[in-house]
Formats: sequence, C-alpha cells, structure tokens
Amino acid sequence: MWVPERPSIRSLPESCPFTERETLRRSPITAARRSEEKLTVDELCEELRISRSTFYDWRQKGRAPQCVKLPNGSLRVRRSDLENWLIDCEAAA
Repeated sequence: MWVPERPSIRSLPESCPFTERETLRRSPITAARRSEEKLTVDELCEELRISRSTFYDWRQKGRAPQCVKLPNGSLRVRRSDLENWLIDCEAAA
C-alpha cells in the first residue's frame, strides 16, 4: 500500500498558510510535555463527558480538579492535575 510522504517545510510554497507551515515545525508531544498540557474547561468537560454546569458545580463544592486561573479570568486544568484527581477519585470509590 502506497502512503504519501509528509511534505517538508522546504517543499511547501511560501503562499502556504502559516498554520500548515507551523504545524510541520512542531515536534511531537512527548510524555513530559503532555503532562504539562493545560486543558480548557470545554476540553475537560468533553474528556470527562460532563456538562459545563456539572464542572462548575463540582468546582463550587471543592470537588473539581485543581484549576489555574489566567489573567483574563479563564480557567485551565493541567493534565497532570486531572490525572492525579482521577486517581484520587478511583481510590475513594
């Protein structure tokens, strides 16, 4: 089965959208980088299959994973904090 080669950055024309050129420059996500990845509330809710209102209810009751509040007021959750929180939930079950 023939698989097309992934284009190199040099083979892309300058007119190629910046995002495509930038994507080729990025290195694959390593395990260490993934653990420091920060999830948005929407990404977290999608991963846990819960509604935003459930997440905010848990947060108000002190039952949500630890969050980081950015200067603009939006929240992020470190992947490592989410994984530790899930381990604690399993232990409590």
